[in-house]
Order: sequence, then structure tokens, then C-alpha cells
Amino acid sequence: MPAPKTIYFSQIAAGGWNDWVRIVNISNQQAKVLAIARNHAASTVWSAEHNLNPFEAWHPPVQGQADRRGDVSLEVRSDQPIVGERHCHSGTQVLDFPGAAPENRTVANRLFFPELYSGAYDWLRVFNVGEQDALISVVARDVNGRIIRQLQGRVRPLGWWDFSDRNIGQIDGTLEVMSSQPVVAERHMHYSGNRTAVGQLGVAID
Repeated sequence: MPAPKTIYFSQIAAGGWNDWVRIVNISNQQAKVLAIARNHAASTVWSAEHNLNPFEAWHPPVQGQADRRGDVSLEVRSDQPIVGERHCHSGTQVLDFPGAAPENRTVANRLFFPELYSGAYDWLRVFNVGEQDALISVVARDVNGRIIRQLQGRVRPLGWWDFSDRNIGQIDGTLEVMSSQPVVAERHMHYSGNRTAVGQLGVAID
């Protein structure tokens, strides 16, 4: 499968979290790259352009610029194939996410997380990267496959919906996200008294 020319990061975090992003042109031609940050209302609040030589890396200056007024999403477009990575740090907690894309099976209408853990704090973001409002259903199951909790939400194009185990409860099980539009779903799990964190993207199963 070819590498993507558009990748998404559901969150660039404001507040006490520090973000670092790297974008790499993995083609043999120069790439024109555009990074766009949007707020919760899907309005563009920051953008930057950069030309990248073959296999050159770029660190878009998102920290302190894109997130000056709060959390944003980040879309990175290129005329050549790219890959990307985001690190998000707060003290000893570090989250690491690749750029999400349909080609990477992390953008789809149906995404799955193989774990919810009752012994930690789970926080999730669903980011609508489609062109219309997304009608979203979330199904939390226990390890035996029994449905424990269901949530529904509506998200505007390039907007997002956040929820946590305060909404779905403390569950040892799995989580499925179904949407009428393609979405990215991102999970953060915080444990050890908020000294350790694990991040993952939902995997396409449609």
C-alpha cells in the first residue's frame, strides 16, 4: 500500500503538555508540505508551509504557536508521500503517535481498541476527517464480549469529540467506534498515579 500524502494528528495539547512533531518526505522528489491546525470549532488557527528534499525531516513549530489558545488538531498535506510522528510529554508521561491515514489503517468508519483497563484512567478523542457531520456510536464491551455501555455523538467536519471512562465507566474490555464519516480515534491511558501513559490509535476493522 502506498504511503499517504495527507496525515492527521487528533491533538496538539495545550496546558502542561509539550508537543513535538516530525514530518519526513519519503519520496525521491522535493515535497511541498502544508501543516494546518484547527480548533474545536474546526476553524483554522495556524498554518505553516515547508519544502522538503527527499528524506529530509521537518519539525513544524506547533508547540507554543498552534496551541496558544487551547487544544488543536493537525492536518499535514503534501504533494509527495510523507510519514509523521508526534510525541506529547508531561513530566514522566510520554505519548507517541504516528500520523493517522487511511493507508495506515488508522482512518476509517469503524475503528477498534483491543483494551480498556479499569485500573487506569482512559481518555479518548474521535476526530472527524470527513466532509460531513459524523454520527458516531461507541460500544464498550467486557472481555467476554458483552456490551456494557454505549455512547452516541455528532461531530462536525474536522471537529472532535472527547470522552473518558467517566462516561463509559471502569471497564476491563474493548472499545469499538463506528462512524458515518471517516474518523481518527486516539486513546490515552494514564496509570501509576499519572506517572506513566500509553497512547494508541484505533485500528480499522471495516
